[in-house]
Amino acid sequence: MKKIFAILTSVALVFTLVLGLCSCACNAEKNITVVVREDSSGTKEAFDKAVSKNGVTLQGNVTADAIIHNKTGLVLSAVASDENAIGYISLGSLNDTVNAVKVNGVLPSSETVLDGSYKIQRPFVIMTSEKVPLTLRTEDFLNYLKSAASKEHSEAAGTIFLEDGAKRANEGSEPIDVLDYQKQSSLPNGAKIVIRGSTSMEKFINSAAKGYAQLYGENVEDIFDIELQGSSIGRSAVENDATGNVIGLSSASVDEEGIESFNVCLDAVAVIVNKSNTTIQDLTVEQLYDIFAGNIKKLSELE
Repeated sequence: MKKIFAILTSVALVFTLVLGLCSCACNAEKNITVVVREDSSGTKEAFDKAVSKNGVTLQGNVTADAIIHNKTGLVLSAVASDENAIGYISLGSLNDTVNAVKVNGVLPSSETVLDGSYKIQRPFVIMTSEKVPLTLRTEDFLNYLKSAASKEHSEAAGTIFLEDGAKRANEGSEPIDVLDYQKQSSLPNGAKIVIRGSTSMEKFINSAAKGYAQLYGENVEDIFDIELQGSSIGRSAVENDATGNVIGLSSASVDEEGIESFNVCLDAVAVIVNKSNTTIQDLTVEQLYDIFAGNIKKLSELE
């Protein structure tokens, strides 16, 4: 009996130890999943410039463990499906599948972007080449984008239309006034308008292209060739334009030789977490830096 009792006791002890180990494993806190955009993204450029600690920005300092996605929608999906994830997207792309986080006590909104209290913001920029004359069709659509018609499309994209000519131009440059668009008697001649650039500007440019096409009773696909793969792709397309029918989109400021540009609207970069994440609701810019630089790896490390 003593042997049987000893065996049973040993089995019970082993079972208890196994349960304890399983419990520890199950309760072990997982690392924060950092989700970022690719290097060609204007959203990444704006975020990395705005987030800093002790005068050092995130540019070149993002953790090597970050998961990289090349489209806004992929960042949204990644955060929505991972309770430990944190990422960033255009405010205009924010939906109810994720939660937006306050930064320094302020939620991103049209009001907080305009009054400057939400600090992570950037312009949406329209670009064309200064090296080649634009086709009549491209020039007409550019005038449409420069006009008050863009306000409707800006609002459709959840961004803030810029009416101040000084803010539409780069700092120190001549103001760029809002035009009064005059529809032509018929759609101007020219090849399809090639549009390349920021994925964050997808809602805006799709709305604008549709509005323009409807003015002339045409189908969008018969007038435009739209393919969005990132702000730097848009800049390259404009720089390499040899036919005058390219319009580039950037979701970060543009001040480059050979490129004519104007800021059509303002957008915030919203920090997002999973819907089940109740720990992260308000972060300082310094905490954001530490999370995205990999200095803070667990939620429990946030002070």
